[in-house]
Amino acid sequence: MLQKEIVSKDNPAVKHYKKLRDSKKARRTEQLFVIEGLRIVKDALQYAFLIQQIFITETCWHKYYEILQDLKKIEKIQLLHISDYIGEYLTDTEHTQGIFAICKMPVQKPVAELLQSHGRYLVLCNLQDTGNMGMILRTCDALGIDAVLTSGSCELYNPKTIRSAMGSALRVSVWDEPNAMHLLQVLQAQHICNYASVPSQQAISLTDCHFQNGCAVWVGNEGNGLPKEIISACENKITIPMRGGAESFNAAMAAGILAWEMMKSK
Repeated sequence: MLQKEIVSKDNPAVKHYKKLRDSKKARRTEQLFVIEGLRIVKDALQYAFLIQQIFITETCWHKYYEILQDLKKIEKIQLLHISDYIGEYLTDTEHTQGIFAICKMPVQKPVAELLQSHGRYLVLCNLQDTGNMGMILRTCDALGIDAVLTSGSCELYNPKTIRSAMGSALRVSVWDEPNAMHLLQVLQAQHICNYASVPSQQAISLTDCHFQNGCAVWVGNEGNGLPKEIISACENKITIPMRGGAESFNAAMAAGILAWEMMKSK
């Protein structure tokens, strides 16, 4: 059985979860983030050291009892029983499954430890849509991209990004560097060739590119693309050939096509 049910929105644990859900500043300060849903909580349990607390409603506990009963055996995780009313209060979705968790952000390793000379990296520069970010992380997870590097992009630990990524945010190595030019210089210092993806007929067609020696492919903002200084500093400019009437691809779609081509030669 679970412990006494939490029924008040003023409960400190409930207020803490809500603050982390709603505040980027709180997440950054405390180095904690929230997740919601049975599947992603199960994924997170594979990295149990990341989980601090799990909140679960009575309805969820009985519905998924066989799946969840092992939660009580994990000593370091605090399991909190909440009412269905509190579950509706905490949810960030239209139909909650009634299970939530607070997780610790993994410590970001120095980028020099992350990069390998023959690695394949996708660099997201000034990407702002959390749905695009999540979809890109799922794609990179599926294809086996070595890491996703971000600069000036939307927050990895935004609940909408986490939900869109569907667990991939916990599996993909992500490294953030606010200064895009510094990030490019770090990649160049590691002898990793940089490719700026641009919608230009003057750029090299993606179908003519070969990435056997590793690479970092840059994807820019949904509306404005990559900054001019980054395009100029990258060793190569590449483009996805288009034969239809559209002027450009959605950022997540473009990233998926680029990632597929990057991994074909690995």
